Amino acid sequence: MVYTISTLCEGTGGKLKILVALFAAIVLCVGGPAIAAEEVAVGLFYGDSAPRAVVISGRGRLRGRTASGTFDGELRLRVRGRDVVAETGSGERRVGEWMELSPAEGESWLELGDYAYRGRLRIEVQRNGRLKVVNILGVEDYVKGVVPNEMFANAEAYKAQAVVARTLALYVRDHERRHRGDGFDLCTSGHCQVYRGVDSETPLSNQAVEETAGQILTYRGRPILAAYHANAGGATDEVDEVWPGSIRKDFPYLAAFESPFDRAANKLSGYQWCYRWKRTISLSGVAERLAARGQKVGKVRDLVVRKRSRSNRVKELEVIGSRGRARVVGTMAVSRVLGTPSSKLHLKKSGGRFIAEGWGYGDGVGMSQQGALGMAWEGYDYAQILGFYYRGVSLTEDYGRGRSRPLSVPTL
Repeated sequence: MVYTISTLCEGTGGKLKILVALFAAIVLCVGGPAIAAEEVAVGLFYGDSAPRAVVISGRGRLRGRTASGTFDGELRLRVRGRDVVAETGSGERRVGEWMELSPAEGESWLELGDYAYRGRLRIEVQRNGRLKVVNILGVEDYVKGVVPNEMFANAEAYKAQAVVARTLALYVRDHERRHRGDGFDLCTSGHCQVYRGVDSETPLSNQAVEETAGQILTYRGRPILAAYHANAGGATDEVDEVWPGSIRKDFPYLAAFESPFDRAANKLSGYQWCYRWKRTISLSGVAERLAARGQKVGKVRDLVVRKRSRSNRVKELEVIGSRGRARVVGTMAVSRVLGTPSSKLHLKKSGGRFIAEGWGYGDGVGMSQQGALGMAWEGYDYAQILGFYYRGVSLTEDYGRGRSRPLSVPTL
């Protein structure tokens, strides 16, 4: 272990039995490090689930509010008061309320526990005394950590997913800003996109990212809301049917149309249920989920479909209970209340129970991932796949700044 650090107020004497040397860096006294234009900040740990200590391994540089230095080996970071403390087997140093670690020249990533991440790691002390960990990295490196976790292995399907993942990352970062209050751009779950760093990368998925580098989908010159889901169940849906209150004219590329290649799920071992499924509805579960939404109806007695969307999803459901009635509006809200993979379903009442027979998995907006895979199996390339699922958009180079070509809907 080689660990070198210089603090803002202290000398680097021989009390620590480690190699000590000055590290040439500008020590920032306020705020955190800036994020470059083609980088994204990904929240690895944050909130109440964040750890109180983390272990970083590798060879690199560090800087914080009150200290800068280098490290080579294992570095343990923990909280002391409002500061991050950097600890080795030979000693420790306070580095301030935030610090940033980056790989040394010639190194590609740092390890955080059992996972490896490209780019930089920013560590901050939260008000609850836990450590928020944010991975700041280039967009292309981020997409490499997303694609194999969001798509089945196929060259053209991987390329389509790479363009979509890159587009959605920029849209969320620059326009939607769904994690602005958390201090980063994207999380690592399906709420944004599933990101698992270096360990999840594959040669084929990385090749797809590299061959589409910088390409995004645009509408009227800006990145689109590149929504996607697992399986459309034979038909996609319009954005305002899924999320009531959305302005349809702002997202004309998220339209309702048939998605015949969703049947590809039938050829995927363990995923057949994504296309066609059957569930017994837990009425007590329905009551609990309604109560969590602030709609208390008592014991559920009946479920009545009031309206359907263009794609035949249930977009308005009335729940009748012993203490009142509740109205659930929006196809995604309906599936969440019922606890089903989607709201493209039919309800049957049998002996006091409700059976749901349905199709698809997810909200049905934008690209069906298994449908895209099915198209790739049939010989369609990634541009044709994207043109089919996002109507009236363009494929634009250099993150929306370069050459642009409109995508057309292929003939199936």
